[in-house]
Amino acid sequence: MKSLCVAAILLVSTYAYAQEYSIDLMRQDIKAMKVELMTSSLPLTQQQADLFWPLYRDYSNELSKLADRRFAVAKEIVAKYDTMDAKTADRLAKESFKIAEGRNTLLEKYYKKISKAVGAVTASRFLQVEVQMLTLLDTQLMNEVPLIKNKAAGKAK
Repeated sequence: MKSLCVAAILLVSTYAYAQEYSIDLMRQDIKAMKVELMTSSLPLTQQQADLFWPLYRDYSNELSKLADRRFAVAKEIVAKYDTMDAKTADRLAKESFKIAEGRNTLLEKYYKKISKAVGAVTASRFLQVEVQMLTLLDTQLMNEVPLIKNKAAGKAK
């Protein structure tokens, strides 16, 4: 699993400096990488696989919508780096909270569905692997987005 995580970091790092026009390609590659990592980390019988993979595809589609919102927040932070005002910073922080809450709700929703379909042990393993992958992707994104510029330390606007 460690070597797969290292491979995931390297793959994501390769795309860290991608231009905006290649984001869709990058996201397709990340989805493929996640499926490959999930496949190797989650041994399933054919019967379990027939139940699991449609649920995982549905989960991935819903997760993509949250990722779109997350990328939008990151892009806005970068775009407004030199001109960030308190109102925009507050709006972006609140959106970030909503996205994080939405992702946790989504994980819980699909944990329950997968648990019903293939059992709690397999669903728990899915959850572990997925959270590890999401954490790696989050770390990469956080490394690429600068901290919001503090124009005047001590001044609140």
